[in-house]
Amino acid sequence: AGLYVQGPDHDSGRTTLRSSLAEAIDYYFVKGPRMDDVIAGYRSITGVAPLYGKYAFGFWQCREHYASQAELLEAAHGFRDRSIPVDAIVQDWLYWGDLGWGPEWDLTRYPDPAGMVQVLKTLDMKLMVSVWGKFDNKTAIFKAMKTAGMVLGNTNQTNNNWYDAWNPNAQTLYYEFCNKAHFAIGVESLWLDATEPEGLPNIDQETFLGSGNQLMNTFSLETTSGIANGLRKDYPTAQGARVFSLTRSSFAGQQKTGAALWTGDTTASWDMLRRQVASSINYPMSGIPYWAQDIGGFFRPKDQYTSDDYRRLMIRWFQFGVFTPIFRVHGAGTHTEIWNFGNTTMDIVNTSAITLRYRLLPYVYSGFWRVEAEAYTMQRALAFDFPEEASLGIADAYMFGPSLLVTPIVSAGDSGKATTRQIYFPQGSWINFHTGEAYGGMQNVSFTLQQAPFFCQKGSLLVLGPSIQSTSDPNPDLEVRIYPGADSTFELFEDDGSSTKYREGSYSTIVFAWQDSTQTLRISSRKGAYPGMPQARRICTVVVSPGHGVGVFQGTCDRQVTYAGEEIAIEFQSLDVV
Repeated sequence: AGLYVQGPDHDSGRTTLRSSLAEAIDYYFVKGPRMDDVIAGYRSITGVAPLYGKYAFGFWQCREHYASQAELLEAAHGFRDRSIPVDAIVQDWLYWGDLGWGPEWDLTRYPDPAGMVQVLKTLDMKLMVSVWGKFDNKTAIFKAMKTAGMVLGNTNQTNNNWYDAWNPNAQTLYYEFCNKAHFAIGVESLWLDATEPEGLPNIDQETFLGSGNQLMNTFSLETTSGIANGLRKDYPTAQGARVFSLTRSSFAGQQKTGAALWTGDTTASWDMLRRQVASSINYPMSGIPYWAQDIGGFFRPKDQYTSDDYRRLMIRWFQFGVFTPIFRVHGAGTHTEIWNFGNTTMDIVNTSAITLRYRLLPYVYSGFWRVEAEAYTMQRALAFDFPEEASLGIADAYMFGPSLLVTPIVSAGDSGKATTRQIYFPQGSWINFHTGEAYGGMQNVSFTLQQAPFFCQKGSLLVLGPSIQSTSDPNPDLEVRIYPGADSTFELFEDDGSSTKYREGSYSTIVFAWQDSTQTLRISSRKGAYPGMPQARRICTVVVSPGHGVGVFQGTCDRQVTYAGEEIAIEFQSLDVV
């Protein structure tokens, strides 16, 4: 309540929606006792968010832009030569050269795109390619669209015309050109750029379905739907099994197309990083669980490779990116490969961010399985799990899955010193991942530049994987970190990582359960099976305490067992558990 000076008749308890263009407005009201229930209701109306292939949760290398096949492959080999984990590399725009703005490769600079994809395959890497919805007049796709009457036009750029995404035949034709140039040679996914659509001021023109004024906000939904439908039809056991695309705009229901939004062309600054954190907390509350960003900022300073302040910003941005759905670096006119920023920065990013993300994959992948299976939300505003009033306005901390409290560093701090920030800890105790120290209430906590700022809830289990170079690494060994203080469980989901057979029951689950009163960890018998499932694995278990069971890498195990699918009970009574 209160008086709004510029609108004294405003009622703060009422919301009024108006549209000067719509012929009618339909309202859907979804309620539930928890935010998870509301989002589940929303997705029941607008569509399920499908599980991505496991590779999508690895690290994405992207820059604006690789100028040749040789340059892209040099970067790919650079990751493997330096033992920096990565799963996908992205070819941004302008690969078409003199052919004009469209989806076709300039064969003078990319002489063998299919061969390039095969080289990446030998490196356990997948390729994403940028494709737009507008085309140069001289391209084959424009001529085909123009002949069929499927071009909307562009009053500002007469040589770059957008296609009518609401026309089913135009969707099919767009997909067919993308298929011929990319999917047919093994490209895994598309970056569908500028789907606002960018630079189309004459939005009042007629589309296949009616007024552009009414429909233009759905351009991204129609474009991603057309690509998803084509892939699912033509490649049901390959790229179409778990469709993934990246796009700059979104609309209600777009999650069902396998599209992830990214937050656009950001500027490299501490304030922008702070705003990215807040945006990342808000966006999943819209019901769409997948998003990405340009880690390090799109527009970067000229001295980025030598600036100490920028390198600290980039490191903290990477550490934030670990705890987001899609972990992707990007930048304009820059070589974003981390070795270009010096060995010290490379080592910090590799250890504190990229390697950490890969160790977290069992936790991350199991969480995103729940996104499809339970309409779960992985990146969670504190109000999801702690709806008390104090948590509602927190814009710089969030939960990532059920157990991890993420508290990004969004200020520069002093060079060479740990950065201290104030943190609101929700109810209970929270354990610093790097030190094993417990915190609660409102406290100031310091993190060195080598430490990603996050905490594990007391009374939780964190299941970590081995240090690997890609998600296709077959090493099945696990480390289970026990944060004692209460009973806890964690369900590990595993499958082949690429097909849709999990929907038919081809997957396995293992439940880890900690009983605090008896200091016993029970590993359940494995339920289910899938082709390629590991028959046996080593599991290192450790009860975390200050200085013990901490940090990115696996240390000394308290107990180590070989697990072959049968139930195991591991007792820790002889340990000094606190």
